[in-house]
Amino acid sequence: MRNLQSLYGQRFQSYFLDIQKYMQFIISGHIAIVLLFVLGAAGYSYSEWLKTPPEGFPVFLVAASLLMLVVVPNRPALLFKQADHYYLLPMESKLLFYLKPALRWSVTIVVIRALVVTVVLLPLLTRVGELETSMLLALGGVVVAASYWNVHTKFHVLWGRPDALLLDFFVRALLLFGIFYFLLVGNLVLFIACVGLAGGYFLATKKMAMTPFPFDRMIDFEQQRMQRFYQFANYFTEVPHVRSKVSRRAWADGILTKKDLHSFLITRSFVRKDELFYMWIRLALLVIVFPFLSFSYVVAGLMVVFTFAIAIQTYQGLLFNQLFRMDMLYPQPHLTRSQAVSRFVRIVSYSPLAISLLVALSQHPPIFGGLGALSAVVSVEWYLLRKKKQP
Repeated sequence: MRNLQSLYGQRFQSYFLDIQKYMQFIISGHIAIVLLFVLGAAGYSYSEWLKTPPEGFPVFLVAASLLMLVVVPNRPALLFKQADHYYLLPMESKLLFYLKPALRWSVTIVVIRALVVTVVLLPLLTRVGELETSMLLALGGVVVAASYWNVHTKFHVLWGRPDALLLDFFVRALLLFGIFYFLLVGNLVLFIACVGLAGGYFLATKKMAMTPFPFDRMIDFEQQRMQRFYQFANYFTEVPHVRSKVSRRAWADGILTKKDLHSFLITRSFVRKDELFYMWIRLALLVIVFPFLSFSYVVAGLMVVFTFAIAIQTYQGLLFNQLFRMDMLYPQPHLTRSQAVSRFVRIVSYSPLAISLLVALSQHPPIFGGLGALSAVVSVEWYLLRKKKQP
């Protein structure tokens, strides 16, 4: 029915505009700089490594594993709404007109993602694996077919056997790995066997989906999928769809002291607010891990970028959130809170930076580690000074 097809088209347009609105905050500023540094360093390292690859490198094992890891994870973009349980139920017999474009878009996303990884692997497969052009073309076709099979199989299991999702994940991962690996090594017998098993599994899961359509389950699934994106976008900008989650963190009771009211409440808010606390853990780990890269100038730049990102996110999360805070009940001047936030930002920013500096000094010439740490401190202090001057 055209009404159901146009319904998905309208929802997809709204969904795309919503994603685009938040992506401009995610891929902007310091994040764009980080991506440029990371992609540039990774590309240069990859090209240099290909010049002298180690003997006996398991190229086909690595390629098959990467393709499997890229294709297997998928969450079909069904774009269901809460009211669809009542709105679409009378049209359940015609629901395939809505689901077909939804699954087609989901397959397209997986295909694009898998083909990008395939293109990245081409130099490895040709130089180290010594594959011919015909085999590479066959690999591209298999990647497209495997993406279609993977999305539809996952959808069938989600429809008919939601209790078997974990088992389904391992079955799909094993079959896809076998398909990619045996194709690359040229073992056509085992490749055909894996394809046959995949076809049989597809038919078996399709029979599972012969039950009435589970609207409640699919609506919950779609809301969880979108909530994951909104929670991720909430690290970069305020998202009205996300309610900040707060955890008890009983382990912090014996660590925090109540000598300074603002410092205590700020630290407590930071530790208990899931989005802010987990954001800091991720960025701090990146600051500590990046010095293990082999390019000194890239390490110095990433030290600055990620330390500055920690300072910005922490400052904004503590001082400009809309949550009720206990310090609102106390007649303390706002300036005192701003000063306490600045002190706390320095602590959470410079702590991982100090560890990163120690690692950088052990892995790179001291000039790069020292310059990176100094630039990071200057950027954070400049940001805090600028915020202090603002009304």
